[in-house]
Amino acid sequence: MFIGHYALGLASRKISKLPSLALLFIAAQWLDLIWPIFVLLGIETFHIEIGNTQITPLSFDFYPYSHSLLMAIVWGLMLGTVYYLFTKNKQGSTLLGALVLSHWVLDFITHRPDLPLSPFSDVKVGLGLWNHSVLAIIIELGLFILGTVLYYRYAKPQKKISFWLLIGFFVVIYFMNILGAPPPNVQAVAWSANLMWLFVIWAWWIEKK
Repeated sequence: MFIGHYALGLASRKISKLPSLALLFIAAQWLDLIWPIFVLLGIETFHIEIGNTQITPLSFDFYPYSHSLLMAIVWGLMLGTVYYLFTKNKQGSTLLGALVLSHWVLDFITHRPDLPLSPFSDVKVGLGLWNHSVLAIIIELGLFILGTVLYYRYAKPQKKISFWLLIGFFVVIYFMNILGAPPPNVQAVAWSANLMWLFVIWAWWIEKK
């Protein structure tokens, strides 16, 4: 799942005016933000396999430090704790921690059984929604539309053009990933995945006064 994770970050504005949208995006996508770094460092691995699922050709071989259930809980606790130490905002810290964990939950729904429960277990899980492409697209787009509407309603962004450009860009990238040609190699995927930090900067700019 891609824009579905950002959907939860956007929708979280209904719960609280803080943390910032940039931090909400970081939390919602934290597992995917650290994953390409681990790949480039040789800590985690994947390969490209056409037909791996109907949605993506990426086959995730080994990524327990970024995407196991145990580590998702650990990363969530760490991010929430750091935010609390700086802000003393219990609601915000809980929200960030929950968003980190929500990433694993959404991945559990969409991935085939390749998500490890912990770095110390060989058990892998996943419900495989990505093998039902039409349903997967409907659900993810539905989540994204709902998140967009909730954010726009409760945040009332003043930089409306920047906001709608971001939303449009998300949708374009989403369909390019689904309908475009398979990536050329693993390194290209890992390096391009780091560009997700641009969405964090964009979100910061939208809310910057």
